[in-house]
Amino acid sequence: MRGKTVVYHDNIEGKILGYCIRQFRENLKAEDPKWTQEYVGRLAGIDERHYGKIERGKYPQTSFLTIAKIAKALNCSLDTLFENYERELLAYKRRTGEVDEE
Repeated sequence: MRGKTVVYHDNIEGKILGYCIRQFRENLKAEDPKWTQEYVGRLAGIDERHYGKIERGKYPQTSFLTIAKIAKALNCSLDTLFENYERELLAYKRRTGEVDEE
């Protein structure tokens, strides 16, 4: 990173994770309107308000087990979810100048 200090403003990791989860849910919802936050929360065994906060990035330290439950509810592998997360985080870092363009 060539001497730059990495500072994640305003809980960006949680927001990006939430964004990726929301994208999976919204893609399912485009095919079937039942895929609401409430529906996914119930499938994952998570309080719907808590699930909504995860999608909005309010919980940067969401546990692995919670993320695994959400991925399973969304019929999404953890690998795919993590790959999307890494891609979005890298894009954010490039936009903010935290990493150099390749």
